[in-house]
Amino acid sequence: MNYRFVVPMMATAFFELSVISIVRVTTSYRAIELGLSAAWIGILTAAFAILPVLLALKVGRAIDRGNDVKMVWAGTALLVAGCAGIALFPSIYALLFFTATLGIGHLFLSIGLQVLCAQQPGPGVMERMLGNYMVATAIGQGAGPAVVGWVGGSAAIPPTQPLFWIGVATAVLAFLSSLPLRSGHKRALHADGAAPVPVREIVRSPGFLVVFSVSVVAVVAQDLIVVYLPLMGTERNIAVDVIGSLLAVRAFAAVVSRLFFARLSAWLGSTTLMVTSTIAGALAFGAMAAPISLPLMYVAIAILGGALGIAVTTAISSLLGLVSSDVRGTANSLRTGGTRLGQVVIPFAAGLLAAAMGVASVFLVLGASLAMAATAVQFTRTKSSSG
Repeated sequence: MNYRFVVPMMATAFFELSVISIVRVTTSYRAIELGLSAAWIGILTAAFAILPVLLALKVGRAIDRGNDVKMVWAGTALLVAGCAGIALFPSIYALLFFTATLGIGHLFLSIGLQVLCAQQPGPGVMERMLGNYMVATAIGQGAGPAVVGWVGGSAAIPPTQPLFWIGVATAVLAFLSSLPLRSGHKRALHADGAAPVPVREIVRSPGFLVVFSVSVVAVVAQDLIVVYLPLMGTERNIAVDVIGSLLAVRAFAAVVSRLFFARLSAWLGSTTLMVTSTIAGALAFGAMAAPISLPLMYVAIAILGGALGIAVTTAISSLLGLVSSDVRGTANSLRTGGTRLGQVVIPFAAGLLAAAMGVASVFLVLGASLAMAATAVQFTRTKSSSG
């Protein structure tokens, strides 16, 4: 194993997701401090995603021209700028602007790091590198809420300003960790002068749309649990440290499930694994929406974390394996752009729904979306088999 790549890659991914988890959970609490409604939480979540929707394809094309490492460096720099801006300017407008900055940085990093993993040379290396990447991101997703819970303790709302400064320090660590990264892909000499592969040709790759749909829905669902669980905690009088521990359990379950990803995929096959994990996630969201006891919430969120961890990993690995190495940046940008579009549309609708019917309704919508994605995958597989 190439530890000179693996160590800085996993460190960058860990610090990146730690930053995102800390700042986005804290942003929800900051919105509550400012007296904003649940609809505003949806607007802030959309701010994180709306510019990446417009930039995703350009980022993917730039990566395919050989700028994968530069994109990662730029992404970590934007994380530092976004966290510093939120910490220095505590107003709703600054919160919107710098949340958008964080979203762009996260876009650069997620596409760049995933393509870097896929471009490492050697048979079977892509799956192992992506597995390592996803484990690091899951640990980061758990570390962030754990920090929020530790700082907030039993308070209903944690001290947000110190948490934002912790986000700044963690973003700096992400930037420093990214500096040793180098690409492992050697591009053809004629690549710079060649016309890029049309997007429609990439989209028409067999199985692309199926994997794309699962990826978008699963990533959006995974993202929104971080945003709306603190609001559910406020509605149900659950302390900050308990919410932090619930999110940490979710992330730990994702880490464990991803450690067994290769074996599960070999045993069940990627399509069956997609359907099974997505359905399990849908059922877990339904359980979270119900007025269940705290111990059962821990069980449900553990199932949720493990199921979505597998679903997202399967989707990313399958999608990058469907296309040639010279268009993986573009293919991954399409997947990420679709995810960000979902993060714009779904949170807006979820915010309105939460304001009208409570946060539990958001969890029901997310569960239904996962169930529909799983049904689409199963229908496509059945149709292909009968054809």
